[in-house]
Amino acid sequence: MLTLGTGSGEGAFSCSENAEFCDEEAGALTVNLDPNFVIPKDQANSPLSFPRLEQMRTMVKAMEARGITLDQMARASREQGPTFPTEWTHLRKAIGLEIRGKSKLSRREIDKSGELFYGVERLDSLDDWFIRFLRRLVGPDDAKLFEKISKEVERIVEAKDADDLMKHYLADLRTARRDAYFAILTDFFRNYSEFSQVLYRVRLGAAPPEDATAGSTNFENVKTFYGDAFETFAGLVELFTMLNNLDAGREYDQGERLTLKKYRELDNASKFNPFAGNAAFTELCVEIDNQIRNASHHRGIKLSEDRHSILYRAGKGGTGEEQSMTYVTYLDRCVRIFMQIAVLLCVEIVMNFRQGQALFGGESTS
Repeated sequence: MLTLGTGSGEGAFSCSENAEFCDEEAGALTVNLDPNFVIPKDQANSPLSFPRLEQMRTMVKAMEARGITLDQMARASREQGPTFPTEWTHLRKAIGLEIRGKSKLSRREIDKSGELFYGVERLDSLDDWFIRFLRRLVGPDDAKLFEKISKEVERIVEAKDADDLMKHYLADLRTARRDAYFAILTDFFRNYSEFSQVLYRVRLGAAPPEDATAGSTNFENVKTFYGDAFETFAGLVELFTMLNNLDAGREYDQGERLTLKKYRELDNASKFNPFAGNAAFTELCVEIDNQIRNASHHRGIKLSEDRHSILYRAGKGGTGEEQSMTYVTYLDRCVRIFMQIAVLLCVEIVMNFRQGQALFGGESTS
């Protein structure tokens, strides 16, 4: 590890706890690793390669394009806040306590974590915490998309008679949807060390470098993630379908061609079609590849021998021609579909708040 000082030429090398200095051995294999960045394949074993620096340039350009100044970047880098997994560990604990009916213990965790992560800004509830956490996680583009969709939901609910929809939602859907969100979030953070290799680029809307390789390829741990996330997302967008029905002047459970009961019998790839005319809703539904979903969900996907690519067969039942993509691309697409779910969760939390309700609870009694 190289630590640089503030003066010219200042710096020192040190070893982490699992490394030690040794004499250089000519011809020894160099393995480039990075928990937060991927590596160009042709530089994976180069001793003079520093792919993090090149990718940081890409990220700086992406931030500048979004109006973030170099001064703001420098200030943010100096303010070493909590990592996403660290904060999620505390948030998950508070949610688990609330779900098990231990509201006082959950509130205690919320208050303690509020001081730890947000200082003087008191956390009002689990929903308040979730919004803060997820908006920081998803990045600037998705944060703007959340605002756009949330306003669209508010417009429909205020302009139409949404009483029956809200009664159905609160009585029959809210708990199951909460559990679906919680499950996919838990799965994502269980494998965070895998997804973190592409997370920061996804948050800034930057595509992964062509033919990049991942330092970590724990493929078995994330083999089914895309399929599971697709299943989760396809189930959750039912909310968009019901709102779209209202916006079209129909009852929430009556589509243009299908009742809500028949809609629920559709295959998951078709569940995005009924609200295709709503630009705000469809803007969230970009990463929805049913071929990858089929292969991932049914474990019809494998890692190549060189651990650089994943292989799968397209077509129903995986009977089509073999397809491939780099493992980095697979991670990228997993994170993108997860971010869509995270944005929808933010939208749903705000929808509940406007109805005087809470999705996760944990409100302060003081």
